[in-house]
Amino acid sequence: MARTAIFIGKHGMNATIVRRLLPGALCLGLWPLAAAGPAPQGNKGLPPIMHVDPLDEGRGSALHRGGNPHRRLSPEQHLRVAAQHLAAGRVPQALAALGQALSQYPDSAELHGMRASIELQRGDAGAALADLEAAVRLDPDNALFRVMRAQAYLRFDRRKEALADLDTAVHIDPDLVPARFNRGSLLANLGRERQALEDFDYLIRRDPKLPAPYFNRGAMYHALGQEDAARADIQTFIRLSEAEDWKRAGRDLLKAWDRQAREAGPKDGGR
Repeated sequence: MARTAIFIGKHGMNATIVRRLLPGALCLGLWPLAAAGPAPQGNKGLPPIMHVDPLDEGRGSALHRGGNPHRRLSPEQHLRVAAQHLAAGRVPQALAALGQALSQYPDSAELHGMRASIELQRGDAGAALADLEAAVRLDPDNALFRVMRAQAYLRFDRRKEALADLDTAVHIDPDLVPARFNRGSLLANLGRERQALEDFDYLIRRDPKLPAPYFNRGAMYHALGQEDAARADIQTFIRLSEAEDWKRAGRDLLKAWDRQAREAGPKDGGR
């Protein structure tokens, strides 16, 4: 079964489509399914998870040599300063400064969450998980922290805990896009396509002009043998998408399905 993937992130009212395609992946979310070749058997052979940062990219804190003029800043002010550093690509400085800020404000969930988002991007899942454990403990009703911690859990193949966090995130904020996408993607990866469909259906009802859910739902329909519905969703995805790489991904998926159909031969007595 050919499968492909796209990822989307959201923070507050600032929704961002992350145009990152993984060659050979299937769902929009942080947990893509194997794509270019046959679907993995059971839960083995899964590709590395792709990071979808639920927090706005470009937040960090400053690193200053000598005296630190930001010592009197609040956690929120540290985060605003951080945006300038990450936006300029000064990631090591941002991490060092977040460490300084956390030495002043160890109980700031936002500072822990920001550092965790950078650590996940850098592939330091252990450090990210430690920060996210702290962030969730300090702010258990923050759905974004739950989504991020689920991502960190998946780096260690802790799927049960990841799904529990995503369930909680959806309960806290039913309209949070990455929570729905990531849960649907994980459910699909676990072979629970019908449950995954519910998340993608919800997102399409909520915003029928958002292209991403159609891609995922089409993949689920195809996995369930509903070919006409699958193709209709992928065609809608292509029509709604503005990015050419997304359109190409949709067209490539339809071509892959065509190849599979030819290789499988006629069905139902030659139909």
